[in-house]
Amino acid sequence: MKKIVLFLLLTFVSCEIPYDGETIIKLKIKVVNSNNEPLANEKAYIETSYADGSYDFSTYKKTSNAEGLIQFNMFKPTNSATLVLDTSTEYLPVSIHGLDDNNFEGINWNLETLTLFKFEELVSFTVNINQVSTNKVLKSISINGIEYREHIFLNSNYIDFYYEYPTNFMLKKNQNFELLYKTINTDTNEIEEFVIPLRINETETNYTIII
Repeated sequence: MKKIVLFLLLTFVSCEIPYDGETIIKLKIKVVNSNNEPLANEKAYIETSYADGSYDFSTYKKTSNAEGLIQFNMFKPTNSATLVLDTSTEYLPVSIHGLDDNNFEGINWNLETLTLFKFEELVSFTVNINQVSTNKVLKSISINGIEYREHIFLNSNYIDFYYEYPTNFMLKKNQNFELLYKTINTDTNEIEEFVIPLRINETETNYTIII
């Protein structure tokens, strides 16, 4: 009997889920459509990693209520976790990365409101780069407008380390928006910031940045 108990204990330790088992956090997010209407019955789950590099996808799963609210009362992840909006018949997938102590304080982890989009509501916007200067390079590109991103990173350092700046965006049709970009002078390290007002309608659009 003691051998059986010891075996079960060792099995539990080796398969221990990647949560601290003590601190309960309240993680919540509201999902809406492009008209800002709450979406019910949208499924979500938490993804986080074990010490050996494998992943847990099944411990925490929730579905949005009539107000579009998804709330997890859960043990705090021991590693950075991801909230994944599960496969939807209507809306495009979204994953929010960086659920950890670096991005939240206390036990209330509020992700505010997330807009989900249908594919037909979006149109492509592409940034072309024309490099003419020998001492300036592009440092960053972003959009101030209504855009769809499949992967949302709460930790900007993660983006800077693993990803180059984006040049293609999926934007909601028929809107005014701003293209924001920065350049850096490689001789002086001076940074210049630019804000370009633009509009996108029903068809693909592009804009060329001249550096």
